[in-house]
Amino acid sequence: MKTILYFTGILSLFFLFSCADKTNENALNKDASLPDVLLDKVSGLQVINSSINNKKHTTSLLYGNQKTVERLKSDELNLKKGEKLVWITWHQKSDPNWIGAIIPGKLLSLEILESNGEKEGFNYQKFEGNKMELQKDTLGSAHRIKELLNQKKANVPQL
Repeated sequence: MKTILYFTGILSLFFLFSCADKTNENALNKDASLPDVLLDKVSGLQVINSSINNKKHTTSLLYGNQKTVERLKSDELNLKKGEKLVWITWHQKSDPNWIGAIIPGKLLSLEILESNGEKEGFNYQKFEGNKMELQKDTLGSAHRIKELLNQKKANVPQL
């Protein structure tokens, strides 16, 4: 009887010490999180579109404010005063919690396009690098602006 009791006690201790709560370790994808200084740039915006580039191994999301969403629903091409578009791009990585799944990894860039109400008038900013610093080089920004303006709203079923 003592043998069974000892065996049960040792087995219970092994079971208790072998269980570890690792849910908190992988619960938040810190690599994909925006720095605190850029959080206000996307607050209050809605997801408009998403894209995956398998050749570059990137995932991107396009966000916009309510005015932008309304314009895209009406298929209007010209940016109106008060509109804001934010394009965020991440490098892809394998999900540690699901075999075969791919999730956003390291944050690569954050692009902001805001209308100032003038004809062809908008402000474009691009943040890149490890510290998400504002890029001063405007070479190629006209191409990026054109790409952002040509984005369509994704069709999502209404509930």
